[in-house]
Amino acid sequence: MAPRPLHGRRVVVTRPAGQSAHLQQLLNDAGAATVELPLLQLVGLPCPPATGTAAAPPDWVIAVSPSAVRFGQDWWAGPWPPACRVAGVGAGTARAWREAGHAAPLQPEAGQDSAALLEAPDLQAVTGQRIIIVRGEGGRDLLGPALRARGAVVDEWLCYRREPPPTLAADLQRLCQSPPAVDAWTLTSSEAVAHLDAAWPPDMPRTAPVFAPHPRIIEAARDAGWMTVLTPEGDSGLLAGLRTWFDDGHHD
Repeated sequence: MAPRPLHGRRVVVTRPAGQSAHLQQLLNDAGAATVELPLLQLVGLPCPPATGTAAAPPDWVIAVSPSAVRFGQDWWAGPWPPACRVAGVGAGTARAWREAGHAAPLQPEAGQDSAALLEAPDLQAVTGQRIIIVRGEGGRDLLGPALRARGAVVDEWLCYRREPPPTLAADLQRLCQSPPAVDAWTLTSSEAVAHLDAAWPPDMPRTAPVFAPHPRIIEAARDAGWMTVLTPEGDSGLLAGLRTWFDDGHHD
């Protein structure tokens, strides 16, 4: 039997705890040994008064991440109204909506970000529609202004915040000092890049490349001194980028 394409490669997966299972399964199936090292932890924020079922039923709920699906549901007491449609900025968020019981979430036809979602035909004529955007503190605020400009009534729910895990520096130090060496890092957030950079041991070289599916993340990682590889979008894109890179004998 031919060896699997990532056999013997040690790949670090850096998503928040509980969000890496799908990517890890893809990598493990390709033969990689994965290490889970969350660079972000998510903290839910209290729901303000008059949010949830006390408010008028929305026409749309748009989540900007899988975490936004979970924290947004915590803010809305009970199931979303039956007539409410849901959307996500990419395949991972759409998958989270389906796991939450929504069979047909809207997602971009091409791309994996807010700009791509705004191209969806169903979000062009939204005058008078009530849209809830569920997201965390910080980050790009692209959806809200664009949908308001199209005539929608937009509420933005900042349901959670991102922060580095308290043990990140110690966990990173142990990982860097434990054999075998890391062959690759996967990063799916610009904030994760900042946390990795801040916690990186000062005497440790940055030899393993960073793989990321978005140019914005690649730019942040390159500015922090990493060798970077831009991959296609989504988890399958990360896998494809890793396979292509390690298929090249120059990377042994």
